[in-house]
Amino acid sequence: MVAMHAFATLAFLVSTVTTPPQEWTRFRGPNGGGVSACTGLPETFGPETNLRWRRPLVAGHSSPVLGAEGVFVTGADEKGLLVACFAPDTGEPRWERRLERARVQEVYSANGSATPSPVTDGTNVHAFFPELGLVSFDAAGKERWRLALDPFVSFYGMAASPILAGDTLVLLCDQQQGSFLLAVDAATGKQKWRTERKGLIESWTTPVLHPAAAPKSVLVFGTFCAASYALAGGAEEWRAGSLGYTPVCSPVLWERPDGARLFASAPFHAEGGAMPGFAGMSAQFDKDSDGKLTRTELVGSGYDEHFGWGDADRDGFISEAEWTFIADGMSSKDHGLVAFALGGAAPKELWRVKRGLPSIATPLLHDGILYLVKSGGVLTLIDAESGEPIGSQRLEGGGEYDASPVCADGKVFLASQDGRVTVLSAGPEPKVLSSCELGEPIHATPAIGPGALYVRTDAALYCFASADAKR
Repeated sequence: MVAMHAFATLAFLVSTVTTPPQEWTRFRGPNGGGVSACTGLPETFGPETNLRWRRPLVAGHSSPVLGAEGVFVTGADEKGLLVACFAPDTGEPRWERRLERARVQEVYSANGSATPSPVTDGTNVHAFFPELGLVSFDAAGKERWRLALDPFVSFYGMAASPILAGDTLVLLCDQQQGSFLLAVDAATGKQKWRTERKGLIESWTTPVLHPAAAPKSVLVFGTFCAASYALAGGAEEWRAGSLGYTPVCSPVLWERPDGARLFASAPFHAEGGAMPGFAGMSAQFDKDSDGKLTRTELVGSGYDEHFGWGDADRDGFISEAEWTFIADGMSSKDHGLVAFALGGAAPKELWRVKRGLPSIATPLLHDGILYLVKSGGVLTLIDAESGEPIGSQRLEGGGEYDASPVCADGKVFLASQDGRVTVLSAGPEPKVLSSCELGEPIHATPAIGPGALYVRTDAALYCFASADAKR
């Protein structure tokens, strides 16, 4: 596998500035890359090994983020919505704030009310709840402001996390109808601009900033296209098409001396077989022969559970046009992991990989290698320079992977949905260093701090650190 890793990639790495140790302030850390320069992370850990602390927590799929004032996390239960802050060294609760839902929105059972991760400037924390809107708290847990947002049209629920660009808070709201990109003043919650994403439907990705050090643009990956928006004013700068349908994996930016590259990944949704045509479905299930399908008519078809996905206009029926649009999207051959060279009026597609694609977990880019983990626990390595495969391996236990891989200290951390955290050595020939069984479902991506790994399960927030790691 090593021979297949291009020497050209290594040359670029030598001249690339190393990211300094910093706080994990947003979903997937610095600019959403999933990589931290922190060192001293434990190689082995578990409920009885290198556990610094564990704190019970209400359920949620949102990931923890780190600031100077603590570890921030959100959650939700039948009582309402939650934003909490814990001391990073001891796990002691610093504050917890309960919020009432402005409305109750039914979403698909695999999602929930607290999937978007919060973002912090190191002191203040900002959170997005689809059933409320945006809300901000200071270091002491005092509410600074809140911005109500209208109900969203998304059967599977919202998942994109807010991000910060200086004093601007940016939030992507792609949905079945009325998608938009929003920017607000992080100090006041006042809207700076709102750009309608006309013609674009739901996605569940979180944007990245370009360039990361002094952002001028917000890079967004949505259904069928990637796009760039000016941070000042929100004007669309370019749109690149021929991408996959309803992506969940967020975009990844690679800033290099010869220009930046953007990676966007969407799987082939019809891998297990194409959706049946509307004519065949109507012949079998359209009992009143009105040319439309209702939830009641679809009972027993397997599609009744996902009826709200097909009924995009919320009129209580799935029309032929609605069904055909989804069937075509699911069967789109424009899927794949795509690499774009940024620069000029529009990005240029460099290569496309169509195998080993994750459904939910965002790819990890580290030292010129892209790590992809898909359902079944299959890890695939791709040379980021050429798009050539480096190798693949099946992780012990298989399972589903919602959490994205993260990396620090020469280690790659992979958290499976059934509660297993696998530690691999980073590089073209990764070796399993350890495996930790927490026995609690994991949907959230781990966060990395100095000498510590923070893992959020459906039941608790964990901090793992070596005994000699500095607090």
